[in-house]
Amino acid sequence: MSDGVHWLPGNREGQLNMAKVWITVTSRLNGTNVLAIPAIDITELTTLTGSAETILQAALSNERTPIITAECQRIFGELVQKMRYIKDRYFKTPPLVDEDYRALLLKVPDHTRTPRGIPRAQITAEIGRSGTAMLILLYGYAEGTEHLADPHTDIRYQVRYGVLPPPGTPATGIELTVHPTTPEELPIVFASKRRKDIITFNPGDSGKTAYFCIRLENGVGGYGPWCPLFSAIIP
Repeated sequence: MSDGVHWLPGNREGQLNMAKVWITVTSRLNGTNVLAIPAIDITELTTLTGSAETILQAALSNERTPIITAECQRIFGELVQKMRYIKDRYFKTPPLVDEDYRALLLKVPDHTRTPRGIPRAQITAEIGRSGTAMLILLYGYAEGTEHLADPHTDIRYQVRYGVLPPPGTPATGIELTVHPTTPEELPIVFASKRRKDIITFNPGDSGKTAYFCIRLENGVGGYGPWCPLFSAIIP
């Protein structure tokens, strides 16, 4: 079976055995809602596997020659290339279940996201303008960058914001009524793993002030420090 690092066995006997197993398992699963591999790819895999078995026997015999050795290298190279193509093209969409990975002699993927420790980095953000009633938040780090928002973990940005009308203009909906002094006063919250986000406001919000505050969270109740409140006029 393949080791814990590479999906492909390290010797030709193991590669040949895996190819044979793939032919058996894909023949059983193909045409179901699990796999839909075109017949031409199955045929090519079967042909290459047969050729690889024949040439490997010759390469291991006492009649081995440099030509046989080179031919063995070429055929196994083509077989591995075909197996890699099938794995990447058909074993991932739709994703196989754990039993299918084991049947194919592949390592079962670890689907569990591993939360990192409590984030310590404090977030900063640059504000840009993307259009009418739109602001861009470009995230950065004021201190420590060991806990970046990462699509492969549960570390992400938590963003809170709110809109304050100009003086003398009554607030509507969930708009702020006074200048906020704490993040908890900002009524709108969302999480993001992007390096930047575009915030789209209502068209009537142009000229109002948007207040923001950002921190990191790890998905299991661990939070980093809030950044200082900052604001921008909505274009």
